[in-house]
Amino acid sequence: MKKNSALTVICTTIFLIGIIAILLSNRNPESMTPAWILLAVSIVYLLSGWYLFRGYNPEGRPLLLFFTGYLYASVFITFTFRSAGWPLAGIFLYLAPVWAVAQLVITVMIRKKLSKEGLIQFLTEGGIMLILTIVHLFKN
Repeated sequence: MKKNSALTVICTTIFLIGIIAILLSNRNPESMTPAWILLAVSIVYLLSGWYLFRGYNPEGRPLLLFFTGYLYASVFITFTFRSAGWPLAGIFLYLAPVWAVAQLVITVMIRKKLSKEGLIQFLTEGGIMLILTIVHLFKN
């Protein structure tokens, strides 16, 4: 199982941009720029997660990778709504930990099919998303 390092770097960069945008939205809540960045990150994960996650799981099934991209997009769209102050932000915030846990459960279920680096990456990103959602949930 050969890992595609270019896709791995792109996917990690997109994730880091999203995390930085979340932190910026907390630091400067009246700015809409982080909300638009988070919306862009969500759209990227939703539309091309099935392709980008091939960097972590080269032999993964497209449907499974699409679902993983959907879960990532769902968590980031939660922070988009929260950052922008749009309606439904509260409902999404209560659902986001479920989406993050679902991503972690899927990762654990397919751990034997993942490379060691892919497993660590998925678990790290899922853990970060779960921690951020729980912190925001209690902060709300």
